[in-house]
Amino acid sequence: MLMFRSTILIQYAIILAISFVSGVVCFQIFSLDKSIQLIELIDARVIDPSNVSIWQTILPLAISIILVLLLATHPYIALFAQFIVAIRATFFGFSSVFLLTQQESMTVYSLWWFPFQLVYCILLLILCSVYTIRKVGGTRKHFFQKKLFVSLLVIFAIICTFEIIVISYIF
Repeated sequence: MLMFRSTILIQYAIILAISFVSGVVCFQIFSLDKSIQLIELIDARVIDPSNVSIWQTILPLAISIILVLLLATHPYIALFAQFIVAIRATFFGFSSVFLLTQQESMTVYSLWWFPFQLVYCILLLILCSVYTIRKVGGTRKHFFQKKLFVSLLVIFAIICTFEIIVISYIF
């Protein structure tokens, strides 16, 4: 069992690392105008973090949670949940380069964007594991881990609230 869990952790770490680096590479390929248009389309807070509403913080996170949960709880398409997290991590890397190229954005990046997006990506990957397959006797059965799910929702709520406070305080 320990071997299986460490393999999953390595897999999740690789997904995060490759996706983040892919976002950095994609930013180098796009022109700045196209990059700004893409960032505004996905998460406009990156462009103008001083004018952020609570819904602009909650909505992208809620959509990610719902998509990952819908895909992760279906036994035949559960791998697509990890793909959704990989896309989010790619955007995380893409937007990180944008923020780091802006001269006044180092504080924004280090206090707000990087830590919160990293935690969200990690939590979303853990959310991919709420629906597991266990071998019971000679057959495999699917189990929904309710305690893990509820714990993750509480953690998401706490982190999102803390993010809103940090955004209010920094800007």
